[in-house]
Amino acid sequence: MPMTVLPSHQEFEAMLRPRRATEDGFLGHYEPWVCVSFSAAWCGPCKRLDKESIVAATPSVKWYSCDVDENQVTLGYCGLKSIPGFCLLKDGVFKDRKAGGSAEEILMWLKMNGVPVSSGM
Repeated sequence: MPMTVLPSHQEFEAMLRPRRATEDGFLGHYEPWVCVSFSAAWCGPCKRLDKESIVAATPSVKWYSCDVDENQVTLGYCGLKSIPGFCLLKDGVFKDRKAGGSAEEILMWLKMNGVPVSSGM
């Protein structure tokens, strides 16, 4: 499954915002795992990173890509200052962030955060 483009910072905040309460108290559905990948077309390390293998090894994760030249707010909002960068959400709650690294290091980071990672990398 390819990454979905994150169109705006408002879309990112919508992933965090509590859903309207219902009669049974359920606040709505959140993706169990969401990861936003921050990059730019001019970034050499971003181009070299094998994102396809990372996505393929994490089928339970909903992946979003964010071009920092088109959305300059979300990277800083997630507490990141450099690219490539990653922001991990669990059930609509911010879990962790990571700047840089190889595909193997990113998969290890995801695994350390409890994300199911297939060993077929």
